[in-house]
Amino acid sequence: MAYGANDWDSRLLDVGRPGQLGDAATSTPSPFQQYLPLTSLLCKLSRFKALAADKDLANSVIAPLVRQLPFDEELSLLLAKYGWHPLEGFTTTLDLAGLKGALQKYKYIKIGQLGSGSYGVVHKAVNRETKELLAIKKVVHSVDHGLSDSTIREISTLRELQHDNIVRLKDIIATVNGNHVHLVLEFLDCDLRYYLDNCTEASNISRIKSVVYQILRGIRYAHANSIMHRDLKPQNILVSTSTGQVKITDFGLARCFLPNEERAYTEKVVTLYYRAPELLLGSQYYTSAVDLWSIGCIMAEMINFDVFFKAEQEVSEISQIMRIFSKLGTPTPEAWKELPGLTHFSQDFPRFPPRPLHELVPRLANDPQGLDLLSRLLMYDPRHRITASQALEHPWFYGVHV
Repeated sequence: MAYGANDWDSRLLDVGRPGQLGDAATSTPSPFQQYLPLTSLLCKLSRFKALAADKDLANSVIAPLVRQLPFDEELSLLLAKYGWHPLEGFTTTLDLAGLKGALQKYKYIKIGQLGSGSYGVVHKAVNRETKELLAIKKVVHSVDHGLSDSTIREISTLRELQHDNIVRLKDIIATVNGNHVHLVLEFLDCDLRYYLDNCTEASNISRIKSVVYQILRGIRYAHANSIMHRDLKPQNILVSTSTGQVKITDFGLARCFLPNEERAYTEKVVTLYYRAPELLLGSQYYTSAVDLWSIGCIMAEMINFDVFFKAEQEVSEISQIMRIFSKLGTPTPEAWKELPGLTHFSQDFPRFPPRPLHELVPRLANDPQGLDLLSRLLMYDPRHRITASQALEHPWFYGVHV
């Protein structure tokens, strides 16, 4: 796809000196001067409620900040489209919303594609002013239908959740009558799936403890704010290979909940390999405990170097639940009283005996604390499954290095 002056360049461009194409204006110091020039201008534009400003207002309020920008050819062409002249200032009514959107795109320089999917495309980018590396997710915005539900969930959730182990939403770029919205997110080196496959340190038990601990910290914070993720898997966990920091991302399936709330949700959430048994069996009344099951699956996968509940035949809900039963044993109503009422449960299911957990996860055979934590995360009855707060206090994490 080609990008014009209002879109991002795939090259890192040199920038000139402030005022290169116009004299710097002298004005009373403003609160925006604490920011870098482009950020200051965007902050000022964000405070306008109107979509346009006449040229006198634009030259009085906007032009002084424009003259502080470090001009380059791309910026000059961009501003010219909005009536800017280096000597005369703005020569026509200024499209405030259009200029803001164009400058937001100009602020970030794309330097490569990270991935793509049904959600859109993700690019690696750099902040032109701070040189910070970022990830920019481009999602479709329909004029008729607006943003998808998953994008709205992700934006609202990330705006609310500010935590060291949850990826931060840095900026939202939306243009008037545009077909896409861009989410500017923190950048980390790779996801946990790539990390497990390509980084040798990922196999160290001490490193596994640190990763699981950080995931639990992020989920405890989300749950404390009444948000369940509902799609935890290695691809949605980001890792910094240099610092070891871990952050949860992709909140497109997240939703708010209330403790003890009797409310139906869709069970069609969470990738199958990490989906809790109550979801596989059709429960619509579930809790944030579904996230803890997923974390248990991730923990076992990191230790075993393979997906823990990987169905050997065609992947479906029934094959996945059979895979779980074949390892942990077929649950009984005595151990899980809600079991008979679940939509997809059948008394005719095969009766698998439980296999010893130390055989399923041999690297924990001599680690009773690790086996205990994993068994509590993979408890069938969600009412008895360990919570994130309880898990963080578990002895397995004593002395963990984050």
